[in-house]
Amino acid sequence: MNGRRSRRWLIALLLIAGLSSSCGRDSATAVDVDLASEWSSALLVFEPAHMDIGTVDARSHLIAGWYYDERNRASGEAFVWSRGASSEVDFHLGWRRDLRLEFRCRPFQFPGAPPQTLSFELNGQSLGDELELQLPWKTYSIVLPATAQIFGRNRLVVLYGRVDTPSDVIAGSTDEREIAVAWSEISLDGVDKTGMRSHDGVVEMPAGSLADHFVELAPGSLLRIEDCRSQGTVPSILEVSILGEFETEPETSSWDCSAGGHTLRLGDREGLSRLRLTTRPKRIGGEPKGIGLVRPQILSPPGPRSVENRPETADTRPRKRARPNVIIYLVDALRADRLGIYGCDRPLTPRLDAMAAQGITFTDMAAQSSWTKAAVASVFTGLWPRAHGVNGPDDRLPDGLPTLPERLQNAGYQTGAVVANAYVGRPFGFARGFDHFEFIEHARGRSEVIHERVSRWLDARTPGDRPFFLYVHTIDPHAPYAPPSPYLETFASTVEDPSIGQVETVRGLVLGRVEPTIELGRDLRDLYDAEVAANDASFGRLLDKLEALGELENTVVIFTSDHGEAFGEHGSWTHGLDLYDEVLSVPLVIRLPGAAGAGQRVSTPAQHIDLLPTIMGLCGIDSSGLMPGAALLDGEGELRVKDDRTIFVYLDYWGKTGAAALRDGWKLIRPLSPDFGPRIELFRHDEDRTETRDLAGSASVRLGWLLAQLEVASAGEGISLPTEIDEETRTQLEALGYMH
Repeated sequence: MNGRRSRRWLIALLLIAGLSSSCGRDSATAVDVDLASEWSSALLVFEPAHMDIGTVDARSHLIAGWYYDERNRASGEAFVWSRGASSEVDFHLGWRRDLRLEFRCRPFQFPGAPPQTLSFELNGQSLGDELELQLPWKTYSIVLPATAQIFGRNRLVVLYGRVDTPSDVIAGSTDEREIAVAWSEISLDGVDKTGMRSHDGVVEMPAGSLADHFVELAPGSLLRIEDCRSQGTVPSILEVSILGEFETEPETSSWDCSAGGHTLRLGDREGLSRLRLTTRPKRIGGEPKGIGLVRPQILSPPGPRSVENRPETADTRPRKRARPNVIIYLVDALRADRLGIYGCDRPLTPRLDAMAAQGITFTDMAAQSSWTKAAVASVFTGLWPRAHGVNGPDDRLPDGLPTLPERLQNAGYQTGAVVANAYVGRPFGFARGFDHFEFIEHARGRSEVIHERVSRWLDARTPGDRPFFLYVHTIDPHAPYAPPSPYLETFASTVEDPSIGQVETVRGLVLGRVEPTIELGRDLRDLYDAEVAANDASFGRLLDKLEALGELENTVVIFTSDHGEAFGEHGSWTHGLDLYDEVLSVPLVIRLPGAAGAGQRVSTPAQHIDLLPTIMGLCGIDSSGLMPGAALLDGEGELRVKDDRTIFVYLDYWGKTGAAALRDGWKLIRPLSPDFGPRIELFRHDEDRTETRDLAGSASVRLGWLLAQLEVASAGEGISLPTEIDEETRTQLEALGYMH
């Protein structure tokens, strides 16, 4: 949609980097970056023709006065309720002229309610009389006069005649939101619907648009544009600015965009820089159509260029052993820093630590989301949450989306699962592909019970039968924090009242109804630690069981978690509320058959979506071209994954929507809904794991570089498929503190 594309154009301009003016040809001849072919990876800003309200792509336009994205179950139409007495929308305009704004909405109505009215302000200027709304959904329009518009970011405020709380006016309602109108679409009639395009080496930029490109420059690089052509009746000006990562002010050049080429020296800048291209009409009046840039390219300086040799990603060696068994042992809500192999100074995990000495530990493993269903869906599908679409409380796995157990089942594997979290249960599609799928309700779902059920399944297999895939999902460290003896006495002996670990306490902390004292935080962490220790003992019993059955030496054992857990860091508790390190940093330890690669510690960043291609590769199943993740290891324990890739994280849970991107030691967190957070944050993730020093205000080039990559990754969005949550499942989820 055009709203998303406008943001991507902004990224394009931010991504290019570094200009100093000069005309004429230079001795540089090698094309380092072809901007036309890389245009889709730039950050782009232009006039949006359409905003599909209720989707993540529209969120950048919804500034204040909005609730979370929703979808009508019957029609599938996305929408958002207004929040409070007014709502604010912003959008970019490249030049002034009268525009017609069209919007589709419906008022909140109840018996005896007076009509709903709207009034509008554009950039502080009233747009006239009130507009009265009618039921049901209808499309309305108003004029945005040129006299109220500004070049760049425009702010439209919608004022509501009345605001109501459903629980106050509808019997039986528990909805305490302050709502007035549900919005579905906003369009600007008179805006170029084609947006920015790149084809056959030519880039078309609409009037008033800009693009940021982020590129690695070598000293002496050039920007060369073979031709610059104005379109329409009004000529345009092209402005080019270059900003190095450690510079405070950009260097800017501009020229009339008439027939002819241009070459600009980019100076002695070296490293990441932002190249911004902006077009604007040369004069007021007429109808500018923008410009066409013919073969815009960055040329490298003369001289030898080093070529980096990269390892082959395909393993062509013949396999020496039969296909292994595979176990994913996932401990819900387990943060990495509570494990001995990740630096914890309490002896909570002796069995995992011992296995790590025989396996491979990934020291920088990121969850794909900060809550269970979205993260496990990424493990099962190999897709990040924006792509698989399983993000909301009632979303289920799409039927046509292949899962890891289905792929292994089709390859001849016997498949089994024992899980203790209802969000990865049968109603949400997670049982697909399993010959045996068992859900243990929370009241009986301690890890020792899970182990007993897993043992039964292992014993029932015929020796020498097909290889197996087993998914084990334990939930001990998840709230409520209620560790059993002797772990309670060993690790939480100073907690005077262990009942404080119940869901009511944790939910009260989240909702601000319980005071987060230092003593309470310490006690909850101790109870959590004791749960971690209890779960480690159960995991150790599984390893013992595999060894007793003679299966351990032909089994890939993968130990991980779906997400971490917060204990007051950044003001949050539990998980699913933000995307900071305490809820995203999870363990990943892989023991290969024969303990291949024993004792390795790998600092290369890893993520949930890497598990599917890793497992398929270890099982001898071709997964090339199927998914964005990377196989981490080959069958001999050799590292395969590259360092130079971006990890993307996404959260869309109960109105808190945000995304994060991690690369080269940097981390960007971007809010996508008002409830998630007020601003973009940027951290040196490799130096500041507590994420307390926000560098967004001082590292604009690095921020734009990551933002551009996040925009490109967000281009494809999976379709959410809601399902009805039955009463039994709802009860199980409420016991874990999930249902709001």
